[in-house]
Amino acid sequence: MNLTKKKAKEIAAETPLDENRDLSELTALSGRELRKKQAQLKKEQKARLAAEKKGRKAKKKFTQQNFMLVAVVCLVLMVFAYVFIYLDFSERTEEVEASNQQLRTKLNELEAYYNNMPHYQEEIENYKVAISDILKEYPADAKEEDIIMLAVGLQKKNDITYESISMEETESVYTIAQEKIAPAGIEGLDKAISFNQKHAAYNNITNYANLKDCIEDIYASPNRIGIDNIIYSKNEEDGSLKGSINLYFYSAAGTDKEYTPPDMAEYISGTSDLFRSSKVVNNDENAEEGEDGEGGEDAENAEGAEE
Repeated sequence: MNLTKKKAKEIAAETPLDENRDLSELTALSGRELRKKQAQLKKEQKARLAAEKKGRKAKKKFTQQNFMLVAVVCLVLMVFAYVFIYLDFSERTEEVEASNQQLRTKLNELEAYYNNMPHYQEEIENYKVAISDILKEYPADAKEEDIIMLAVGLQKKNDITYESISMEETESVYTIAQEKIAPAGIEGLDKAISFNQKHAAYNNITNYANLKDCIEDIYASPNRIGIDNIIYSKNEEDGSLKGSINLYFYSAAGTDKEYTPPDMAEYISGTSDLFRSSKVVNNDENAEEGEDGEGGEDAENAEGAEE
């Protein structure tokens, strides 16, 4: 027996229909078939609901797993960025800041120099003048004749008798390299400067008053002289002093000054060398032979004249 449309609507209200099902299809079914169909539809509905529920659970589980995975990946990326990027950037930033601080300090220093440049230039010129004045006090060289003529001058003015005068070779005390002198731009100084000293010892006999005068004359000498030591012993019988005055004669080689020998014109008696070098000895021997020959002739002539 076919159902009425009203009954079919009631059954359709209780049982959800597929989209492709029509109400007219239910009205064409018998009661048994309808109930069977209704049970089948409910079973399908339950299966569909269970599948949807399972799908939602799986989706939810998948979503949680994805979230955890994404969170872990993000955390790893953050750690990586902190360690390899941020820390490295921080270190580089600190290095750059330290370098900038050094450059800033240097810049301030150079700026101060630049602002005080007129003062510095004035000071440089003053130092140039001072250096030139100091070097003017040093002769270009100190030689044996300077040592001897100092002794002659002291003996002329004071009561002093020399037992011996000894002198040593010139030795360098300090040298200023040419590459340090050239940038200074001082007129007359373009070569290396060597400060030299020559030691001399005057062994003599004098008295206390004349010794003081000798020391005063030494300091008044145009030579650059420094006293090494003065050693004397007193003779209690006559009050005389016997000892030595040890001096250093200083000079500066490398300036534009030229050596000026002392005036020895009144003491020159020939071309012989006081220190008897081999060459001069030979010359002297020849000269002595010549003098002997001349002397023999003169003696003969004198004898002839007397006769």
